[in-house]
Amino acid sequence: MLASCYPCPTFIPYITFVSTYTATANVARIAFAYQRQNYYFALDTISVRDIATPNTEILTNGGFETGDLTGWTYCNQNNGSITGGVKANNSFSYSNFTYYPQSGSYYYLAGNIIAADYITQSFPTTNGHTYNISLWTMFPGSGNFTSANLFIGV
Repeated sequence: MLASCYPCPTFIPYITFVSTYTATANVARIAFAYQRQNYYFALDTISVRDIATPNTEILTNGGFETGDLTGWTYCNQNNGSITGGVKANNSFSYSNFTYYPQSGSYYYLAGNIIAADYITQSFPTTNGHTYNISLWTMFPGSGNFTSANLFIGV
C-alpha cells in the first residue's frame, strides 16, 4: 500500500500525491479504493512513468479525458447504488459542493457508502526499474467511516 487514510481529513482544493515503486515483475497493477460517509472523493491526473524514460506515460487514460473509464477496471463491492464515475467539468454537485477536474475536462468521482469501490489498471514494467507515480485527489467531506487507499503491486 502506498497511501491510506481512515478516517480521511478534508482536502480542498486538490492535493498531489507522489511516490516511487520498484517493479518486482514484468507487470504491475495500480488500484484506488474509496469509501465515503458523506461527500465523494475526486481523483484526477494519475501518472506512472519509468525513471529511465520519464517522458513516456505508461497508464492509459490517467486523466479520464476519454470521458469514461477506458483503460480502467471498475469494481463495485456489494452492488452499492450510490457510487461515482467519470464526470465532466463542473457537472456534479453534492451537498452544496460542486466538483471539478484538477486539469482537463474530466475527473473520476469515487466513493460508495456500503463498501469501498475500486478502479484498477495493469501496466507493463521492467523488473528492477523504478517508477514515479503521481496523482491528484480532493475530498470536501469528513467522517469516521471514510477511507482512501492507493495500492500498487504485482
